Amino acid sequence: MRTLLLALAGFALSACQTDATIVSSSGSGPTIAQAQAEPYNGPKQRIAIEPFEYRAADKGAGVGQGMADMLTDSLFNTNKFIVVERDRLGAITSEQDLADTGRFKKETVAPKGELEGAQLLIRGSVTQFEPKCAGGSILIASTSEACIAINLRIVDVKTGRVVNATTVEATSANNGVGLLFTRSTLPIGLGAYSNTPMEKAIRQAIEKAVNHIASTKV
Repeated sequence: MRTLLLALAGFALSACQTDATIVSSSGSGPTIAQAQAEPYNGPKQRIAIEPFEYRAADKGAGVGQGMADMLTDSLFNTNKFIVVERDRLGAITSEQDLADTGRFKKETVAPKGELEGAQLLIRGSVTQFEPKCAGGSILIASTSEACIAINLRIVDVKTGRVVNATTVEATSANNGVGLLFTRSTLPIGLGAYSNTPMEKAIRQAIEKAVNHIASTKV
């Protein structure tokens, strides 16, 4: 009888082990680089980003361009979009036009007629950019925080229709920034805000913007 009970207990234990769900620890998961390298199985939209307009109260030369550069890099890093160049498209077409000069080997120049068109166009405007802010649309408890707000529009290039619009707000008090924009330094136009509360607010805003665009079903 004892032998039978031990056998039954062993069988029950083995059954439990078979059905158990093994949960890996956080330390054994993929790194950010490995996660970004994973192929995205869903349909990838071709997307282009325009330089952001700057509509905040204070002067902000280069801020709009810098924000667009960060958004471009971050959308590419999601591996969920085909990001096509538009801001510096002239440099690409000029390189292709070199074939017409007759000075270059035909097999080495980029062929014409193979540029990819965008399906979606991202238009943005910076409506708030305050290294030290208080009150406004963002409620914070200290005047030492930095605040930023950007308006985003997703435009269907085929029809010209705005298919999604939102406002992204962020402060330097927010956590979890900089996961998608992996470059360690800020781009030109934003470099003056490196290692300040404004940098944290900028990175948080870009993070929110990317998550919104990636989650929008268009």
